[in-house]
Amino acid sequence: MNLRQLRYFVQIVEQRSFTAAAERLAVAQSALSRQIRALEDELKVPLLLRHGRGVSPTEDGLEFARRAKSILEDVQHLTGAFSQEQAPLVGTVRLGLPPTVSNILATHLIERTMQAHPALKLQVSAGFSGHIEDWLARGKIDLGVAYGEQKSTLVDTRPMLREKLFLVQPPSAAPVDEKPIALGKALSLPLILPNTGHGLRSKINAAAQAEGVALNVVYEIDILEAMLGLVERGRGYTILPKVSVIPQMEAGRLVTRAIEDPELDRTLVLMTPGLVPVSQLHRRFADFLTDEIHDMVATGQWPGTRL
Repeated sequence: MNLRQLRYFVQIVEQRSFTAAAERLAVAQSALSRQIRALEDELKVPLLLRHGRGVSPTEDGLEFARRAKSILEDVQHLTGAFSQEQAPLVGTVRLGLPPTVSNILATHLIERTMQAHPALKLQVSAGFSGHIEDWLARGKIDLGVAYGEQKSTLVDTRPMLREKLFLVQPPSAAPVDEKPIALGKALSLPLILPNTGHGLRSKINAAAQAEGVALNVVYEIDILEAMLGLVERGRGYTILPKVSVIPQMEAGRLVTRAIEDPELDRTLVLMTPGLVPVSQLHRRFADFLTDEIHDMVATGQWPGTRL
């Protein structure tokens, strides 16, 4: 057994295909197959199930992939420990962000990256949390920032901050002093929410069930701008993090009210590949990204959050 076999195997598990893994590794598919057969012969257990759609790991194969990834990361970190950790980053990082996060983070992060790491090419894509998780699992992006807990064995997550959710409404519908509103009362209002299956909708549905409140959803929309536009026109209320509505609040078109008894919040997490080792470049950029987000929270640039 050698490191090359471990690297080949975790790539096959990630891609769920010998053909795709061979292309990504730039090796012949026949050579890849030989290495995996040799690995299975040595371990005396089947690691992969072959079928018409490609391959999938057996239970032993999934456990082996997790351990193989850990070994490869240890080797990579050992190499990195003797390099210049503070040197400017060079290369390309593909980052996925949810729309509500990209509104506040993307411009700031691009500018800070240009200042601190001018030789780094940062590619930012926006998508819902489920899409980001899928992109990461399929190798379409290198790192992701998303909401919620880990759902896939192909993705690892690390909590970054907790973000409070607020009731969003037009100024004409808010009390003069914009007092907090009880969760149960907020959930009983006519709401404009994302479609079922969206992470935020799942959070709100669970809160309504816990409060024993029947939701009154008047519109289901997955487009943030359209959702806020309807709220501005008095068509209903919505529930979002404060950062999602800063421009509308500054323009006096919308206001937010804190939700309490109990509070409603969600966790923002950093997502990394679950089986493929995280490179030194991506690991260092993840640390840089985390530091930037924490600095934004500490300096009040990301309101309604806590570490």
